[in-house]
Amino acid sequence: MAVWFLLPLLLLAAVALLLLRRLRLRRQAPKLLGRTLFNLTIGDIVQYDGRDWVVEDRLLYDDAGFQWLEYLLRDGNDGRWLSVCEDDWLEVSWLEDAPASELEGLTADFPDHLRCRGQLYHLKERGRASVSAAARVMNRRLQGCRFGDYEGADGRLLSLERWEEGDAPGPPELSLGRRIDPAAPVLLPGDGRSVYR
Repeated sequence: MAVWFLLPLLLLAAVALLLLRRLRLRRQAPKLLGRTLFNLTIGDIVQYDGRDWVVEDRLLYDDAGFQWLEYLLRDGNDGRWLSVCEDDWLEVSWLEDAPASELEGLTADFPDHLRCRGQLYHLKERGRASVSAAARVMNRRLQGCRFGDYEGADGRLLSLERWEEGDAPGPPELSLGRRIDPAAPVLLPGDGRSVYR
């Protein structure tokens, strides 16, 4: 008779221990936030163009209060820029660095028209932005950047930047690409660590 009395008590104790363990594990497990184009962090994965790209840096540009993001993505030795700009609507661009020597018609800092790889591009916007970086150990606050954004036929984009070096602008840096559907990249959380550093 004592066995029948102890059996329900042991069963209740086992259930109580399991519930306590679950609560403890739930409190300890990190909460992974869903990733959006605005909260990607170092080590996150961007699946696009049939490849997995790792977020290696996050640059925040600020042009007199107007802000946009650029993420440096890497897959092995290949790099891309994912640019996210929210104005009247969300604009997302997929860009790749190109040699500035491919530019034709660069007679001024940001001329109204440029030619590159046989394509004609027209200036849409120019300005100056301060830039801060998320992943860098040193030099998180970068020098200012003067920029010109150009558009060509078939939705092609050309981004021209000149980083400030003292009083003079530095050499031109060129990126080429296109606008993409904001829903096209698949965003996956990473572990918060750089893969390539």
